[in-house]
Amino acid sequence: MRRPSSKVGASAQARRRTKTSHSSGSRPLALVTGATSGLGLAVAQDLSRDHDLVLVSRTWEDLKELAGVLQEESGAQVTALATDLTDDVATANAVESLRLERLDVLVHCAGVESIGTVAEVEGAEWRAVLGLNVVAPALLTRLLLPQLRAAKGLVVLVSSGAGQKVTPGLVAYCASKHALRAVADSLRQEERGRLRVTTVFPGRIDTPMQRRIHKQVSQAASPAAAKTVRGGRGKGYHPQDHMTPNSVAATVRLAVDLPPDAVVEELTVRPGELV
Repeated sequence: MRRPSSKVGASAQARRRTKTSHSSGSRPLALVTGATSGLGLAVAQDLSRDHDLVLVSRTWEDLKELAGVLQEESGAQVTALATDLTDDVATANAVESLRLERLDVLVHCAGVESIGTVAEVEGAEWRAVLGLNVVAPALLTRLLLPQLRAAKGLVVLVSSGAGQKVTPGLVAYCASKHALRAVADSLRQEERGRLRVTTVFPGRIDTPMQRRIHKQVSQAASPAAAKTVRGGRGKGYHPQDHMTPNSVAATVRLAVDLPPDAVVEELTVRPGELV
């Protein structure tokens, strides 16, 4: 089972970033977490077409390489920020180092999976999963509220189908995604008229996380969880049963491209099974 990373060296990592100022510019500015893999990577690539970017992930080398590629391909101004979002101090220092005046779009894609039942999942794993999947996006949003309000910006929180319907054998993950939905609903009510909030509920996406979940469920979880995760083609991982990250990034784009007098509050997207 993959665990969230430890916090060792997180404060030092937070200082490792490209030296770019975003105080002014012709493009809107978007910050994307979990930007080096899966859906976060697809969202970053899509938004680079017409946004400047702050990309957040744990791994400096991957971020640095991605920032260089996106700057060259799209002309976007890109800041790469390596930090552990579960380290409150490191995250606060990282946000302060950006010296942002405004932020137009904040997309929360970072997350971690967890396999196990109520009888199986121990306290440390509960805290780790809730820390990255719920507490981290809530606290990062809190830190960036002044800049989001200044731009009358958009916050996109990527939940999951697991945030709408529970899957047996994925208790901590499902609980975290239901909790993230509650964070989004609260933020939407609290900040209505000052910023917009969209929650995205994707089904199965062909990402490294989904492949890990499938492998772990097939080996250890309940039969009900295994049936849900592997879809309709029997045992084995079948990418054609899943959406591509680009398809879900296009769903995020729907929210981003709405005019400022409108907001789509929730978006549910599932595999179309037409390929």
